[in-house]
Amino acid sequence: MNQQNDNVLKDIIQDYFKRLSILVTQIPLEIRRLLLPPYMLYLGFKSIIHVDPTGRIGFEIYRERASRFSIKTRKTNNRVEEEIFGILGQENMFRFTGHDTELKGGILTCKDFVDKFKHDLPKDASTLNFTKPGKTGPIEICEEAEVKIIGCGIYWMTRNKRFVKHVPFAWLFGNDSYFSKIDPFLHAESDFYSSLFASLYWIITQGYEKFDEETRSKVFQTYVKLIEKVSSEFKKQFASTQADEYVFQQLLTRYKFFLSPGAMLIESQPTLRREVSRKPDFHVQLGRTEHVYIEIEPPFCKPFIGAKQSSRLKTAVKQVSEWKEILVKQVMDGEIVHYMIIIGLLQDLNKVEKETLQAFNAAQDNLILVTWDWVLDNVKKIKREMMTKLKVSPNCQ
Repeated sequence: MNQQNDNVLKDIIQDYFKRLSILVTQIPLEIRRLLLPPYMLYLGFKSIIHVDPTGRIGFEIYRERASRFSIKTRKTNNRVEEEIFGILGQENMFRFTGHDTELKGGILTCKDFVDKFKHDLPKDASTLNFTKPGKTGPIEICEEAEVKIIGCGIYWMTRNKRFVKHVPFAWLFGNDSYFSKIDPFLHAESDFYSSLFASLYWIITQGYEKFDEETRSKVFQTYVKLIEKVSSEFKKQFASTQADEYVFQQLLTRYKFFLSPGAMLIESQPTLRREVSRKPDFHVQLGRTEHVYIEIEPPFCKPFIGAKQSSRLKTAVKQVSEWKEILVKQVMDGEIVHYMIIIGLLQDLNKVEKETLQAFNAAQDNLILVTWDWVLDNVKKIKREMMTKLKVSPNCQ
């Protein structure tokens, strides 16, 4: 990485954190630490940019509290993944191929460590095991990908020695040619809302019973406003016939949580291992072995014209077929891959077209076709479950 690209990356990182500092002001001060990861609240930090011989680049915060942002650059002979995690396997648990991806709040460890030092692992943490150093490691970032590591811990053993590291925030890039495509403001918004709604999902699944009524009320009011904002933004774009697919790609990148609440990972435009006419718009990893690849088409494009597929749907189905041909050769034993196409709005379909949609889905094996109403339904479902779970008294709403 040359000096010019070094400066470009530093500018991206600074703009990203400046935007975050503005976004967090939407959340009442007294509940920010409950709902947002610590790195979003930093007033300063010390960090380093690692540049490895393969052209991969890793930004890592190594001191979380400082009076200002400090970013240094260092070349390393190790792969960036090894520099940050201390280990790189020949194969890895997570292989990142897309953009706008986060690995958040997990504990990455190996079986040897668990067998000998299980009592040292944080209680109630989400623990993911790789097998053994040198064979299977934690992560690998591909040439065209980028990923953020947020609040993760790495616990491993090698030669009977115990190693522990906490990664508060790191941002890895497959190469510096991607810098020109990065919108630090969209990244900040995507990560901000993803973190907020991930906290909401935790509320729904785990509850906030240990907090008092006043705190629950503030949390409730915050999320009501946010969910209404999300719903309004989608509806506003749905009503605009001028909005193209790129607009909706950005909209779903900003609010990707609603593609799959509780997903392990959501990637934007992942790269498949062979050239195709177009990349999937999103890859959702539901668990260690279950994946969904998603193609989006604008809401104003109908999936069917009468009983026949529209030209836009035909193109989307063709693209999915191309992905299947590639992925069928890459799927590991025990892995499950699904496909989804999002296109059109239900209100624009007549009776014949709605029946044709149902018949289309009934005839598919691992492909489902939905309209954009499906995304709004996810928003409504989360709102309903939130209202039930928080159980806020009417006089506190």
